[in-house]
Amino acid sequence: MPVVTALRATRRGHLAVHVDDVFVCNVSETLVARWHLYRGRELDGEALAELRGQASAERVMADAYLLLGHRARSREELRRRLQQKGHDDEVVAGVLERLAGDGLLNDATFAHSYVADKRGLSGWGSARIRRGLAELGVDHVVIDAALGAAAAAEGDDAELERALAALRRRGAPQPPLDAARRRAYQALLRRGFSTAVAYAAIRRWSDEAPPDGDPG
Repeated sequence: MPVVTALRATRRGHLAVHVDDVFVCNVSETLVARWHLYRGRELDGEALAELRGQASAERVMADAYLLLGHRARSREELRRRLQQKGHDDEVVAGVLERLAGDGLLNDATFAHSYVADKRGLSGWGSARIRRGLAELGVDHVVIDAALGAAAAAEGDDAELERALAALRRRGAPQPPLDAARRRAYQALLRRGFSTAVAYAAIRRWSDEAPPDGDPG
């Protein structure tokens, strides 16, 4: 029967498990205690496979916590990032389920936060927010609900006011006015505002500008 021949400390505070003088996996002290690991401990093939699986899940969970500690993420974004780190798809899927069950991974909550941040801090329009969430793998039904809730809370004119605020930050339109309006229109579209909102904002922005020659 295979025997644990060494438990060697690693730089990251884990222990490298060697069975029959061959490295098997790195484990935390928690797994050492759970498995009663010590030199001379016998582990059959099934037990070794299970130990490797638990050690892999432990590494994935640690990376997931680290990523979520930087900022909130959608389920799909987190899955992609964990897979980019070389983790096994099946293990990643299990960790995502556990995180979701613990309430640490929720696309609806993430979408509502994303909408609020991009509207309030970045001044994005709904179309750009929708694209951003879709790129992060959020389901369109969840996106619709988050945008709908935000629109209901803010009121009908909120999108127009954000577009107008973006134009006001550019300053008053400068002659030639047609060129200034075209640039403003393209800028609003890039921010994700609809054509109707962009036109309405530009009309108000232009109406607010002082007459030519008027110092204001």
